[in-house]
Amino acid sequence: MSICLSFFLKFVNINYLIINNFNNSSNMAALTEDSYGGYDYTFVNGDPSSNYICHICTLVSCDPHQVSCCYNIFCKTCLETQIKQGININCPMCREPMGTNSYFKDGRLEREIKSLKIYCTRYDKEGCQWEGIIGDFIREHVHTCSYQLIECTRGCGAKMLRTDVEAHLSEVCPKRMVSCEYCRRKGPHNLITGTAHLNECSLYPLKCRYEGCDVTKQRMFLPAHEKVCSKAVISCEYSSVGCVKVIKREDQEKHNEEFMKDHLQMAVKRVDSLQMRCSIISISEVFRLTDFVSKRCCNEIWRSPPFYSSPGGYKMILSVYANGRDSAKGTHISCYASLVPGEYDDTLEWPFQGKVKVTLLNQTENANHKTVFITYNSFTPEECKFLTEAKMSEEWGVSHFVPHCDLCPLYDRRNCLYFKVDVIAISETKPWLAGLD
Repeated sequence: MSICLSFFLKFVNINYLIINNFNNSSNMAALTEDSYGGYDYTFVNGDPSSNYICHICTLVSCDPHQVSCCYNIFCKTCLETQIKQGININCPMCREPMGTNSYFKDGRLEREIKSLKIYCTRYDKEGCQWEGIIGDFIREHVHTCSYQLIECTRGCGAKMLRTDVEAHLSEVCPKRMVSCEYCRRKGPHNLITGTAHLNECSLYPLKCRYEGCDVTKQRMFLPAHEKVCSKAVISCEYSSVGCVKVIKREDQEKHNEEFMKDHLQMAVKRVDSLQMRCSIISISEVFRLTDFVSKRCCNEIWRSPPFYSSPGGYKMILSVYANGRDSAKGTHISCYASLVPGEYDDTLEWPFQGKVKVTLLNQTENANHKTVFITYNSFTPEECKFLTEAKMSEEWGVSHFVPHCDLCPLYDRRNCLYFKVDVIAISETKPWLAGLD
């Protein structure tokens, strides 16, 4: 069929629709190429007979149907689309009213149409040399043509020539299955090689964080190294008696020799101070935090059951922010202590002073536990050391306790964490409290 005839049919059809539906502009908006259902192929023997042309889409009819009013041919989808959308309730040719029972399948014409010879749809674009009848193209060639565009079967959204599918699935597709080169865990390429996995991979190699140390260890073994690293910056081992020097571990011995006299004087002063005070040491309490992953994802706060610092002592609660608090949110777990009303508050010395030792236990061995001291002294905000009536005190502790990346697999096992709590309460005026039971 010539280009002029095709244009004429489109012109007649569209002008008819404008006249028939001029009171409903939304109906015209629905007249799009998406509604057309004809065969848009290049035919070997030139334009086919006009008898095969759908009078709506002006293409060779796909699933041709005759209308019972004037016996003209239309694609079934073209008819149904216009009837359902209310675009054309009358026959486009004779203007007789139409409905779902006003047309029927023309099987003979369909056989003739499917016998028309065409070129492959990739003939012009890619150079496929196939030619054959429409029926064979639909049944066979379209499913085997090397030049057809195929969408990735793994769902990554990429499209490629059929000849490139195998290479895409094995070498390019971001969803292809691979193994982590460090821990051998299997998964989609975009996840295994992404930062989400590499930031948690227990066998990923990391360099020691201390300046001057060239040691590289797998993530799970690095904390043990950093505990003994000679380049680690640490507090003097006499910090407990007042030395405020910060040195490298390898310089500790030299520092002790140079400051021996100073350390001795500090120790004497510390002993004199302790003779005037009484330390009430608690019984250790161990608490289990369950369902850690869920609490982390939901930003939940876990609070331990209340416990006493010692027999007859202060009543306290441990609070753990699974996904961190303040500046540590999303990267660390945060740990805080609070005072709550207890049975012996009337006999205790206030404000509370002492240390709360919180230890995240290593569940694989009795070593490399994570420990932090929460200190209550004259520098602690008053609202953290006093109780208000029938309420707990403000939380006091550390936000950057343990990084999430350090938890697995030593501390987080079976989705549980274990915390050990010890309290050293200092009393200057009531040393007899240590004997309460």
